Amino acid sequence: MIEVKSAPPDSILLRARRHGICAEFSRNLQERCGWKEGEKLLIGLSGGADSTALLLLAAVLARRDKKTFEINAVYVHHHLRSEADREVTHCANLCAQLGIAFSAVDVHPTHGKSGLAADARRLRHAALAASAVQSDSNWILLAHHSDDVLETLLMRIGRGAGNRGLTTIPWVRRSAPKSSIQVARPLLSFSRSQIEEFCRHCEVSWCHDVSNSNIKSARGLLRDQIVPTLRERWPGIAQHALHASEAARSGEWALKQIAIMDGWTHSEIPRKLLKSRGPELSAALLASALRQRSILISLRMIRQVVDAACDRTLRPRMFHENGVTLSLTARMLRISQATV
Repeated sequence: MIEVKSAPPDSILLRARRHGICAEFSRNLQERCGWKEGEKLLIGLSGGADSTALLLLAAVLARRDKKTFEINAVYVHHHLRSEADREVTHCANLCAQLGIAFSAVDVHPTHGKSGLAADARRLRHAALAASAVQSDSNWILLAHHSDDVLETLLMRIGRGAGNRGLTTIPWVRRSAPKSSIQVARPLLSFSRSQIEEFCRHCEVSWCHDVSNSNIKSARGLLRDQIVPTLRERWPGIAQHALHASEAARSGEWALKQIAIMDGWTHSEIPRKLLKSRGPELSAALLASALRQRSILISLRMIRQVVDAACDRTLRPRMFHENGVTLSLTARMLRISQATV
């Protein structure tokens, strides 16, 4: 626990309202995320500085909104850390102090094919979505910030991500493809240090998850050792990472539109089209087109196919991966999937 002298609830919210972060948070939520005044908010609350700040800022916004709206906070208990029970108590006490409805939801992730962390994330998102339905909230707010974007971007570069992978964390997305519930992250323009300074200014305490600094994990290594060194050289690197991610998202949207208009989403693509675009752009367009058709093959394989399509060899060649066959002839690239 990060101990800070506790202040009365009215004093906490008054301090929060007077802080410079408050106005930018409101603009982010409305202009970046698309929230409309009066719509209910569900806060994903972990007890850390970032979600604590998110809770306070939402509470200030609710009191300033003439229409008034309801805020609910939910802690998703994964039962993976001994400190979690203490965090639940801390979150419950903070919400009671501020007059905000609070609940804790239990989930039990397992080591599946995708791993424990991925299963925990899946169950957490499902629990938040279910809580939003139960509370009749169309908005789930999460507390990701620009440092999270930087860490995610560095990890994806290290793993060889393509253009789509560099889009990292969006400002807003649907909780599911056809869901009316939006998941928003209005703190993305702030750094971790700004958020912690805000919490100290408001005189609220927060919980510290020591596993976040475990250098045995990729994110822990970045957070504890690599990012601080990068920030010494480039103080604004987290903001630059956010801008780079936004640019990649715009580029991904453009690739999707071009792929549709030029016919890259068809099962047969003229080889002359790949040659006219060149190997780099063709790889990006083909990757976008395959994603739109829910065809999953690696970026490495896509690059092999595109390089072959752009060379001078006319003999037929075939490439196979994950039940997908890409057949290349002198004139055409054909894409087919194995039927189950």
